[in-house]
Amino acid sequence: MTDIEQLKERMKDLWALGDYPEVAKRFVPAAEALVAAAGIGPGDRVLDVAAGDGNVAVAAAATGAHVTASDFAPSLVAAGRERTSALGLDVRWDQADVEALPYADGTFDAVTSAFGLMFAPRPEVAAAEAFRVVRPGGVVGLAAWTPDGFTGQITELMSEYLPVPMGTAHPIDWGIEATVRRRLAPHCDGLAVTRGAITWEFPSIDDTLAWQEANFGALVAARRALGDRYAELRARFAELVAEWNRGDGGDVRLPAAYLIVVARRDR
Repeated sequence: MTDIEQLKERMKDLWALGDYPEVAKRFVPAAEALVAAAGIGPGDRVLDVAAGDGNVAVAAAATGAHVTASDFAPSLVAAGRERTSALGLDVRWDQADVEALPYADGTFDAVTSAFGLMFAPRPEVAAAEAFRVVRPGGVVGLAAWTPDGFTGQITELMSEYLPVPMGTAHPIDWGIEATVRRRLAPHCDGLAVTRGAITWEFPSIDDTLAWQEANFGALVAARRALGDRYAELRARFAELVAEWNRGDGGDVRLPAAYLIVVARRDR
């Protein structure tokens, strides 16, 4: 295996830890916003890449689109297939790497990714693949956490401690508008940018930490690997929760800002 192939195999193991479908339930409003921003509707051929367990796939299929969802982690493909089947949605699921998609040029009317493509180790390669498989005039729509929100800050914190990278060194660079414009410039002349936020809600800071430790795969991996250093990470995690908390009366409300980018393939 090449170094990049070895990295991706380790990343698959990382994303299989914890309970990502439980975490992703909190991201549903952002997925629905992405589908709306991309103008997806009945009959559209849609590919959702790095799909997790299918938030965008579910939202797109609900519009009447013909949806293919892909992820490189077998555990997430299995979870997504089970989820959409239980909902009675006709979604095709493939195990596929966002940096090497197994589809012909121009196959889809829209390619989407919510908080998935942003973790690809080679951002320019992932972007090129998304535009390759969308038809001329089709759209690529992405959602990414921004640095100026709780989830963006947690992502940066975890990158300091994880024994296996989550992907690129700074995934939240995808949430910086100037960076996204530069990365997508070879494929389109312009793009539309909107901003949104979701709110993580918990009864208390202790409940926040307990839920994250049970469900957030990156934290599970760090806890297993760090030994005595995990106490340091946990303390810093708790500090960020306290810093970003907008709740009152002991409850926790954490604003997680994100960027939605929609670009039309014109090259």
